[in-house]
Amino acid sequence: MKKNYLLLLLMTAVVSTAIGQVDLKGSVWKFANDGGALGIGPNKGDISWFNLGGKLEERACQLDDEFKFNADGSYENYLGDETWLEPWQEVAEGCGPAIAPWDGSAIADWAYDADKGEITINGKGAFIGLNKVFNGGELKALTDEVPATITYPVEFSNDGNTMTIDWEFEAGKWWHFELEREIVPVVVDEAYLKGSVWKFANDGGALGIGPNKGDISWFNLGGKLEERACQLDDEFKFNADGSYENYLGDETWLEPWQEVAEGCGPAIAPWDGSAIADWAYDADKGEITINGKGAFIGLNKVYNGGELKSLTDEVPATITYPVEFSASGKKMIIDWEFEAGKWWHFELVLDRKEIDNSSVKTFDKNLFKVYPNPANNEITVSSTEKLTKVTIYDVTGKVMYTSSDVNLNSTVNVSAFSRGIYVVEVLTDNKTSVKRLILE
Repeated sequence: MKKNYLLLLLMTAVVSTAIGQVDLKGSVWKFANDGGALGIGPNKGDISWFNLGGKLEERACQLDDEFKFNADGSYENYLGDETWLEPWQEVAEGCGPAIAPWDGSAIADWAYDADKGEITINGKGAFIGLNKVFNGGELKALTDEVPATITYPVEFSNDGNTMTIDWEFEAGKWWHFELEREIVPVVVDEAYLKGSVWKFANDGGALGIGPNKGDISWFNLGGKLEERACQLDDEFKFNADGSYENYLGDETWLEPWQEVAEGCGPAIAPWDGSAIADWAYDADKGEITINGKGAFIGLNKVYNGGELKSLTDEVPATITYPVEFSASGKKMIIDWEFEAGKWWHFELVLDRKEIDNSSVKTFDKNLFKVYPNPANNEITVSSTEKLTKVTIYDVTGKVMYTSSDVNLNSTVNVSAFSRGIYVVEVLTDNKTSVKRLILE
């Protein structure tokens, strides 16, 4: 169960767009610029047979193709001077001028059924993603009958700006397309990241490794999404006060280097969210730095220069990640040559923002101290300002202790609390602050 962030007195502004609320009128979409945006495999979300890992530069002429849902109900493919061609079109594979009727000349329209989660494109030569795929098969030659209608199963991200198509077009054959809405670019700076919570994207290209940037040919999540559900719900939290947290829930993904069987299980310290950590973002360098032993983004074993091999390895105190953001600011891409010729690829999506937009109280991270921390039986809450209230919550949001009878140095007996992580919240007349407390 994920932590209740009312503990932090932050108004949770969850961007939530239900499928039925996605407005496609006037929208323009392109493939996401990452290795998992286009692929095929034997199961939903599986891109193990083919994906764009290591081919992003080569396929630039395909990644800029536009899929346009005009406000008047008409539909267009805009492919520019070149798009990706294949031998079934009687040309060499590679970039070249689009071939009719898949050149954008089709007279076409679109319809979206939110209840069924389907987009239907009517018009010979009109398509989403790949021109050769239709309901029931793929075109093999220019002489094949071009379908007049194609229906695509679609899912949208919470913010409505990512469209995912996982499509069993033939029995046991699944294409995976991931498209992004063209929008006015968001400026991602430190202020934007404050209060943001990120998770792995729920697709086969969200985590992978290979010999080049964006290449996930050695390993990726294709066909492993259900198995890795305990990893896909891990949270990477850039708190507004500058602290950083990994929240891994009841289970996360474990590996043999942690002296356990590979699979889901309770997180192992110090990678269990107990790290006292902070974060910093350098927009000019495109880098996020995490300070705190056991704190991480993506995978706990990877650091600058290598990977942890056993529990006895020295845990790095600082890790710096190279990051890029989508135009919407809702996707974080980390392509990371952590060792020479070895690149990890992480794709994270913004799960929610936790920013106080309405409270009249000012958040002051230096308002108080709590010690000892870690503690056993008793703690002292100390402040140079008059406190009006002290509250202690457990990780589920349950109030374990609260008192308005407080002074500049208040002692609280915590001996009856279970060992674990708690949050201490203090209030003055016009300020609020929180700190994490560890009982051991």
